[in-house]
Amino acid sequence: MTPDLTMIRKPLTLAVVLAAAACGDTSGPGTDDDALLADLAIVAADATLEDVRMWSQPLGFAAQPAPGHPGGGGGWSGEFSGTREVTFYDAQGLEQDAYDALTTDVIHIVHEVLGEVTRDDWIASIHRERDLEVSGLAGAETHRTWNGSGSEEVSRERILDEGVSSYDAVGSFVYEDVVVPVFGTAPRYPLSGTITRTMTVTVTRPDGERTRTVDIVITFDGDSTATATVNGEEVEIDLSTREGRLPFRRLRR
Repeated sequence: MTPDLTMIRKPLTLAVVLAAAACGDTSGPGTDDDALLADLAIVAADATLEDVRMWSQPLGFAAQPAPGHPGGGGGWSGEFSGTREVTFYDAQGLEQDAYDALTTDVIHIVHEVLGEVTRDDWIASIHRERDLEVSGLAGAETHRTWNGSGSEEVSRERILDEGVSSYDAVGSFVYEDVVVPVFGTAPRYPLSGTITRTMTVTVTRPDGERTRTVDIVITFDGDSTATATVNGEEVEIDLSTREGRLPFRRLRR
């Protein structure tokens, strides 16, 4: 569980705060800032798992594809919780009426997902919108490349003895040349590329309100982990994390 903001006393690194979150330990020292950074690292990691799981799905678009659901478990099909629009182009940049596994080279995807995400004791409401372009699809491709941008809103709330503590975060993100192997090949994780996120979070507590901006850069290198640099400090995202678990491999017990 993410450390309670009432249990804060003295400085603690983000990695240690995340370790406490992964182990459910909220009794140690820390700072409001560390706890907030830990929460936003989980937000970024959750969004990354959502991306990676959708990217790993076959691009077998139906006439009216479903958008999936928070966490990415539904991929390109499954439970409706938002909307999605897709446009197909061939290698010459000409728009196509439908997806063709041999001739479609680029797909433009406008994707929305909203709902609630639970990871161990961490629960948040999320709303993400993505404007993506996946390229390099024509013929017998071995990998494809994702670029694009998006925005998100995330909110959390907890009940404290002195009242309600909550935060509302809004942010934007950019995908830059994320290279992903095609479905069914190895390695199964993104080979390279980055996702850059900027989030501004407003924390409201009984004793007042404060705002903080956080920059997060996520880098892929082909293995089952990605590096997230959160305001200059690195943590490791486990891309193989099961649905509903906190996504930090090296911080598990």
